[in-house]
Amino acid sequence: MFKKALILVLFAFSAMTVQAAVPHKAPITSIEIEGISDSDKLMDLIGLKKGDLYTPAKVEHAKEAIIKALQAQGLYGTTVKTKVEQVNDGVAITFDVNKGEEIKIDKVKFVGNKKVSTSDLEENLVNKEGTWFSWVPIIGGGGGKAVPDQLPYDQMRIREAYLERGFLDAKVAEPLMKMDFANHKAEVTYVVQEGEPYTVADVKITGKVPGLKTEQIMEDMKLKPGKIFNVKKLRHDLKTLQEKVGDMGYAFAQIRPLFKKDSKKHTVSVTYQINPNKKVRIHDVIITGNTKTLDYVIRRYIYLAPGDLFSYTDLQDTKKELQRTGFFDKVVVKPQRINDHEMNLVVEVTEAQTGSLSGGVGYGSYDGFMVNAGVSDRNILGRGIAGSLNLEYGQKSHNIALSFKDPRIFNSLFSLSVGVYDSKNKYEYDDNETEDYTVSRRGGWLSIGRKIGHNWDASVGYSYTDVDYHDYTPPSDVEHAFESYKKSSILASVAFDNTDDYYVPREGIYTKLALEYAGVGGDAEFFKTDFKFATYYGLEDMIDYDLILRYKLHAGYINDDGYTPMAEMFTLGGARDGVRGFAPGSISPRYTDSNGHRYIAGGNEILVNSIEASIPLDMVTRNMRLTGFADYGMIKNTVYEDLDDKGWINRASVGAQVEWRSPFGPINLIFATPVNKKSGDNTAFFEFNMGGKF
Repeated sequence: MFKKALILVLFAFSAMTVQAAVPHKAPITSIEIEGISDSDKLMDLIGLKKGDLYTPAKVEHAKEAIIKALQAQGLYGTTVKTKVEQVNDGVAITFDVNKGEEIKIDKVKFVGNKKVSTSDLEENLVNKEGTWFSWVPIIGGGGGKAVPDQLPYDQMRIREAYLERGFLDAKVAEPLMKMDFANHKAEVTYVVQEGEPYTVADVKITGKVPGLKTEQIMEDMKLKPGKIFNVKKLRHDLKTLQEKVGDMGYAFAQIRPLFKKDSKKHTVSVTYQINPNKKVRIHDVIITGNTKTLDYVIRRYIYLAPGDLFSYTDLQDTKKELQRTGFFDKVVVKPQRINDHEMNLVVEVTEAQTGSLSGGVGYGSYDGFMVNAGVSDRNILGRGIAGSLNLEYGQKSHNIALSFKDPRIFNSLFSLSVGVYDSKNKYEYDDNETEDYTVSRRGGWLSIGRKIGHNWDASVGYSYTDVDYHDYTPPSDVEHAFESYKKSSILASVAFDNTDDYYVPREGIYTKLALEYAGVGGDAEFFKTDFKFATYYGLEDMIDYDLILRYKLHAGYINDDGYTPMAEMFTLGGARDGVRGFAPGSISPRYTDSNGHRYIAGGNEILVNSIEASIPLDMVTRNMRLTGFADYGMIKNTVYEDLDDKGWINRASVGAQVEWRSPFGPINLIFATPVNKKSGDNTAFFEFNMGGKF
């Protein structure tokens, strides 16, 4: 008895607040949380910040918030000692945290499940048994830790699993968790009553909505007569109806699903009852949070204006369009109801860092040591104009480039791009057989484009380039190799982009077809087609984790119309050209002259496929992700004769890259290894680059 009393006294002493005579309502000048690594996250939960007026009640509330937050993470026996000190005219508060211990889920039992497997019921639970790889994001599947706060939600997750399989009568009792604090273990029991699965008898839409074509909508519905009922499909249908009715101006439409069950036949009839209410018009568009970007620049990307009839699609496209600009870290577009037929559209933006000034000495994976300086901004003076000046000198290259782009000339749908450049690149290969060379390029371009609809852009333009080869051994009998030339080209392109963000897309498609006809003067004569496609799929809504899947394709074809220089041919290798893990430009058909020297010839046909899976690295810093990838590329040359390689050359690689949206722009650190390396291949295990998406 005495021992228990002593333990209680010691526990109370360990959790008490240590404070001197501190005046109430003095300003809080500092707040520290010690003893725990993720103190920044706890700081957002305690309800205190610098500048607040101190009271003991606020400190006690903050302490309880810390304990509850750690319990929600599966930590028990947490104690928090608080220290309050007067510093000058203010108050300094320190929370000293002892995290306690994790309680592990030792055993999980399901009682009553005969028709749905335990693994299916357990899949999305928080309180479940762990495995040796539970800590691994996504593939580990979570679990292993007792989190009592999640038990009510686990109950709903089990019910959800049954509703996805048609068990409308399924009942799930409140889960029971038994704790063994001495051994830090817990046992969880879930009791269910399954019933029978229900088949959909019929699906109807009721309610008078002028102009709504229910027959066409029924074709898009997921719930179908004769199929097992699935609550996921029901939610999809509700969203589809909400979008269709919303696009007709009924912003405040109410859609309710009604069910008529036949318990004997185990069938269910589903009726979507629509009450459209009145059509709604936009009263005003209110923009907030823009500290740099001018109002008129933002409004050009908003598809709803005062007086317009509400459209759900236009509202969603507005948010995506603003995110794709790259001007903002966050965009929220929400309706603000005024009355039953009017609303304001509130656009809240958080400005992103669009400009950067860089300079210094660095080391590149291919160029070796380099000196660089540059200034760029995607949103000059908040007017939406992009400009950049880059100077780079390295051991194997130098590049000078100046460019400007106004995506909306005079606030119209037309764009103007102009740029000039001077570059020199030295190509050196690891194998002694392949000939090294240097190529210099000088030129510029001018392009005029137009936006078409919400997602399409088209452009036409002109470019001129002067190309010169040097620092090589002249080939003895190889035609086309290392011939200096001038190129005068007509350019055209069409692009589609409905992705939801410029830097980290989680949904949508980006595709671009670029055409070049060389032969409007100059020496080169050819027609080049370059096609890129990328699709993005975020799984956060499905698995409650920010996993992004990506698929990318790059295809190109050159038709020789008289003279296609080697410098215009495609090559593969590296992040820029595709198939990471190989040296830039090293995957290519080759010539061998009579003296035994080999020359990179390039190809006129390429096809590159890439699949990627990306997860956040929030434990390191914000705006950083880890991406695993697999690349597969093919190239061949049907223009030149006497090549060593007549057919397709294919190479593959796997690896990972760290993607960091730094203050200097997007940076990728790439680690890759070839899968089917051949003799003589030039590989590059590490590479880094700076650039945008795709």
